[in-house]
Amino acid sequence: MRISNLTLGPVDTNTYFIENDKNIIIVDPAAESGQIIQKVNQINKTVKAVVLTHAHFDHIGALNDIVTKYNVPVYMHSKEFDFLTNTQKNGSEKFKQFGLPAITSDVKPEPLSEGKAQIADFTFDVLHTPGHSPGSLTFVFPDFAVVGDTLFKQGIGRTDLYQGDYETLVDSIKDKLFELDGDLPLFPGHGPHTTVDDEQLNPYL
Repeated sequence: MRISNLTLGPVDTNTYFIENDKNIIIVDPAAESGQIIQKVNQINKTVKAVVLTHAHFDHIGALNDIVTKYNVPVYMHSKEFDFLTNTQKNGSEKFKQFGLPAITSDVKPEPLSEGKAQIADFTFDVLHTPGHSPGSLTFVFPDFAVVGDTLFKQGIGRTDLYQGDYETLVDSIKDKLFELDGDLPLFPGHGPHTTVDDEQLNPYL
């Protein structure tokens, strides 16, 4: 299993490419679909699905293009299905004042909830880690985890967007992420990867 990323869009969001021997899952197609497609061409494996850690605008900007290109299913928490079409819930309405466009998607996602997940020939654990958003998910693979905007290297996700909540976020980090192996690499939605051990002294906790 291998993970790589591109940093895309107006707020430098990480789009991840998780590979096994033959196939790819794309996590959070943030923006700039041409770069995502170019990266897939370089990897030269078959895209099997898109999974979303959550549905804020900066994680779904290229979703329509990627689903159209590869004709693959999209998996996310059902609590955020309506974020895809609601600019107030997905946050893009808030950032119009900075000149960013309204971002929506018309894809029809499949629900993904906490527990063991099997998507194509990928098996992984899903943790529901709300706080940054109500349907935030963490994807735990044997050698790494993708944590979305729940936890950053020496930071945490913002909680001032729709249904964000600081106490819930801290509980998600301490009760779920900090129960993972201490040396497990954690790949966030923004910035460099970190580990559970490295975040024990995170100043925001």
